[in-house]
Amino acid sequence: MQLTKQLGLPPREIAEKVVATIDKTDLIDHIDIAGPGFINFFISQEQLLLQLDEALKTPKLGSKKIIVEYSQPNIAKPLGVHHLLSTIIGQSLYDIFKYLGFDATSINYIGDWGTQFGKLIYAYKQWGDKAIVEKDPISELLKLYVKFHEEAEKNPELDDEGRREFKIFEEGDSENRELWKWFVEESLKEIQKTYDKLGGIHFDYTQGESFYEKATTPMLEHGKKLGIFEEGEKGAFVVQYDDENMAPFVVQKKDGTTLYSTRDFCALKHRIEEYKADHILYVVDIAQTLHFKQLFEGASRFPWYDDQATHVWFGRMHLKDGKASTRKGNVILLNEVLDEAVSRAMKIVEEKSPDLKDKENVARVLGIGAIKYNVISQNRTTDITFDWDRMLSFEGNSAPYLQYTYARGRSILRRGKMEGDSIADPEDAAEKIRQLLAFIPKFRERLTDAAKEYKPNILANYIFELAQKFNSFYNSVPVLKASSDDARAQRLKIIGTTTQVLKNGLALLGVEVVEEM
Repeated sequence: MQLTKQLGLPPREIAEKVVATIDKTDLIDHIDIAGPGFINFFISQEQLLLQLDEALKTPKLGSKKIIVEYSQPNIAKPLGVHHLLSTIIGQSLYDIFKYLGFDATSINYIGDWGTQFGKLIYAYKQWGDKAIVEKDPISELLKLYVKFHEEAEKNPELDDEGRREFKIFEEGDSENRELWKWFVEESLKEIQKTYDKLGGIHFDYTQGESFYEKATTPMLEHGKKLGIFEEGEKGAFVVQYDDENMAPFVVQKKDGTTLYSTRDFCALKHRIEEYKADHILYVVDIAQTLHFKQLFEGASRFPWYDDQATHVWFGRMHLKDGKASTRKGNVILLNEVLDEAVSRAMKIVEEKSPDLKDKENVARVLGIGAIKYNVISQNRTTDITFDWDRMLSFEGNSAPYLQYTYARGRSILRRGKMEGDSIADPEDAAEKIRQLLAFIPKFRERLTDAAKEYKPNILANYIFELAQKFNSFYNSVPVLKASSDDARAQRLKIIGTTTQVLKNGLALLGVEVVEEM
């Protein structure tokens, strides 16, 4: 079109002259001209078929050391539904980086230190009963923690008691240490049960803030020596910033106790120096944006930091139907949400496939997959609405739709042989096949984009689009009744590759599949 003025010809006529000079190759099926002069090249079906095997090869795009920190629950509290986003997004990113060949390490950095433990210890000493706590540790500890705050509203001096208990704990008090150790052990057992129910959650290391207890004093001394940690009001030590929008970052209280900010400096240094991390991803919600700006800016003043860390933030979760789960101590329990999902999925399975074998497992895979996909399929930078009807729908962009598409394809592969008389291909069969064949190889491209942008939803969007193209193919093109053995074999191979890509992609999003639905 830019040649129109120079040649004095209409753009379409120029396009025709260009096309006339192009030698046909095995790569090109045909060339056409669209609109005022757009030249479209159509890759031959034979070349597209050759790409099927390539689509299933595991790509190796990197070897750098990447640490992904996610989930980060606080000890002595049950996992709430708010832990879902960090856990699922973080796990998916870790799995994607591993799949792409990176040296990835996953860390669950648990909150097992801080003044809240002084409050819990005080509450247990005042109102706790060992026998009752042993029966249901995490729920009873949460009740004690809630009771402390209720009582502290009536008597603010209790906050000082909580701080005192933590101070003597940090100084090594044996009774408080034993209580703390017990709280941590029981909590981790309960939390692991929820991770197991959620499925596919794996951590190479579970490290608490307590892991860095002995590192805080050297960190404080080094920071003070370099002038990074300055004395602030009433003897506390802080990091000061030129940016007026960034408040001072407290690293040591006036009573000498440390904060999670202190331990975050220690953890960041440890991961860089001991793990030799090239990149460290903190998968934490948007509310902590200022904290990480303060942390990374403060770390940049130390010689050991060279901009290795990134805050991979995400929005908040809103519940469309607040009655879906029970509130206990202001926590929407993740366990109850998962159980509710499986229960709802079972009703759907009973209704649609009453004679299906292994209905309990299918309901589990459907229900848990629906919750996880509802989170992972949405752009992490937006808020997420928790909607039961949308999650469990067999239509639209949902886990059941994708799982059903997979099962549908596997069903054809199991049958595999000619069924009845052959059927002539409809007019649009070749185009349906071409669209699917051309889209399958984009799997690795979209996977790479998801890793680069730290957005698993890019992969989810691809899988959904692939499923749509497959269903369009499935509904239009005869496979088992194809007009020839070669055509049937070719189409079965397309289905085999498509279903394997669906399975691989969903696995990277933490979603299981079943062979029959």
